[in-house]
Amino acid sequence: MIFPENMPKLGVALSGGGARGLAHIGVLKALNSAGIQIDFLAGASMGGVIAASFAAGLEPSKIEEIACYAGTASRLARLADPTLPIKGIFKGKKLHDFFDQQIHCKTFDDLQIPLTIVAVDLNSNSEIHINKGSIADAVRATISIPGIFIPVEKDGMRLVDGGLLNNLPIDVVRAMGADVVLAVDVGWHGIGKEQWRESNQTLLSFTPLGDLILALYESMDIFLSQQVKQKIQSNKPEFLLQPQIPAEITSLTGYTHASELIAIGEEVTQSILADIQLSLHPANNPT
Repeated sequence: MIFPENMPKLGVALSGGGARGLAHIGVLKALNSAGIQIDFLAGASMGGVIAASFAAGLEPSKIEEIACYAGTASRLARLADPTLPIKGIFKGKKLHDFFDQQIHCKTFDDLQIPLTIVAVDLNSNSEIHINKGSIADAVRATISIPGIFIPVEKDGMRLVDGGLLNNLPIDVVRAMGADVVLAVDVGWHGIGKEQWRESNQTLLSFTPLGDLILALYESMDIFLSQQVKQKIQSNKPEFLLQPQIPAEITSLTGYTHASELIAIGEEVTQSILADIQLSLHPANNPT
């Protein structure tokens, strides 16, 4: 669907949140079904993965299919490539190659929807906005949780998870040209901590590094929830979605709950579709 040039432009900012970010698929699914055109996309960590998939031309139903296929314990294990835990526990190459295959090795130049992936350079302690080159390389950088994945070394930078400095890139998508911003925050906000810890400990009990991974994830989740609150206050989006995801579906354990997470994202988006339509087509507002 093509709109006149003077119509408001919609930008969607997708947060990090590990497996909980699969709910973003449901958000995109609802927007797509309603015929709402997305003009700009920005994402960090898992939000970057989903944003990149959609911008690369994958339909939400296809992204859902991939998430459900890859979300079984056995297939997740095949994507893990442990290494000596010097720079990180996992190399991340298998995930990079899997994603690159799904999007047919596309670059940012191949995209029809402008996309920005947020990463952080450890060398300069700065937020990096990636919008050129290989999409798979950008995604590999933005998912590089320190201590979990080896940083991506490129152009004199050591790139890690973009969520460290900007886990909900509202300001990024606004700077890209969005007049109306829909921000989706799937982060954990400390509710149901016992269920959160119990679910993760069950998943990680098979590895001697389980306690280390759990401590890293718990620390990250606490830090990111506070950072996102400040981001929302200082860069208020026109629309904010914070899907009510059960505490036991954590950033680690949620991959086996792909269908449930996608349904949650789709359902919460349904409630604001009419308002988004009116904000993009103000002439249709009867008032």
